[in-house]
Amino acid sequence: MSKTLLTAACVAVFALFTTPVTAQIDANPQTCITDAAPDVNYFPDQITVTDAENFTVEYADNYKVVTVTDAFDSAGDFTYVLVQCGTSAPPQEDFPDGTQFIEIPVERTITLTTTVLPHLTAIDELDSIVGVDDFQFINTTAVTERIADGDIASVGSGANINVEVVISLEPDVVLTFGFDPSTDAHPVLVDASISTVLTAGWREATPPGRAEWMKFTALFYNREAEAEAAFADIADAYDEARQLAASIPEDERPVVLWNRFSPFTGEWVIPGQETYAARLITDAGGIVALGEEAPGNSQPFSLEVVFDQAFDADIWVVNAFGVNTQAELLGQDERFADFEAFTRGDVWNNNADVNENGGNNYFELGVTNPDIILRDLVALFHPELLPDHEFVFYKTLEP
Repeated sequence: MSKTLLTAACVAVFALFTTPVTAQIDANPQTCITDAAPDVNYFPDQITVTDAENFTVEYADNYKVVTVTDAFDSAGDFTYVLVQCGTSAPPQEDFPDGTQFIEIPVERTITLTTTVLPHLTAIDELDSIVGVDDFQFINTTAVTERIADGDIASVGSGANINVEVVISLEPDVVLTFGFDPSTDAHPVLVDASISTVLTAGWREATPPGRAEWMKFTALFYNREAEAEAAFADIADAYDEARQLAASIPEDERPVVLWNRFSPFTGEWVIPGQETYAARLITDAGGIVALGEEAPGNSQPFSLEVVFDQAFDADIWVVNAFGVNTQAELLGQDERFADFEAFTRGDVWNNNADVNENGGNNYFELGVTNPDIILRDLVALFHPELLPDHEFVFYKTLEP
């Protein structure tokens, strides 16, 4: 071997033994690290975001950079740096102003939105909950049992949230949502130096996109593996139901009237074809009544316009709080009796699973499990496809 080649070989061997190599652990840690070392990848289990559009995550060896977009109208981005407990946080100046640094895995959680509860069920972290906004509208049985045992406190909501109670509960994180900073709890809690995270799943336009926010929640617990597995099952079940309905020819699909006229706003909102509701209807083998008039986002119409163009819709889904009978629906507007779906008794509501206080599980379990909603709608639109189906969320209005 020449002297040049020998020198090159020695350099290569030296580099092999001196270049830092990132070590690997078997699974994301569920406790603090007591013997932190450099160049260790503490997150071998990582999520891949496939359907949600309003959050992203980037992994470093010992921290995750999570960004939430479109949390509410005119909102900027919100950045959260999730640092593995027992390791060093990255420099604060490397991140945008307002970035929150949160040690993970979190152990004590306050949630101001019930949609997080099925997430915590899926990743087996319900016991982390120490506070919720209000007891009344919760449907998750394991949570109501802990409330009854006095293990969970009520902290209120909005700008009037009880900050003193929140502080006394010593949460590692508060999970909430944003709507209007002037009335939301989020700015109040952040001003009190409480780690407070905005979720934006409710802004997703697709059912799987909203369900995938369970992966977002899992990031704070290092439960990526559990969330990936749970979401995969939900996505597969949703696609199975969608494929079942896809077999229905276009001319055999029912025209579906969605929602109802509100005398308070003077509007009948028809879901735009790119919205969450319209995707559910389409994926279940239905056609959105007046959908051609709302090609993108939802559009408001008067009752007169809706009646003129959609009075003969095959099915009417009212999505109305507290409406269980035809008489209660007519109590809102007697003109509803003129719709053909009403005369046939083909009017449905999404309140088949409501607790004693009116808390609707459609907006709790259903958001994380759109496959259940979709199977309900497939059975509603095409009963021949699911002849033995037992409805979970939908029921017809009683006479």
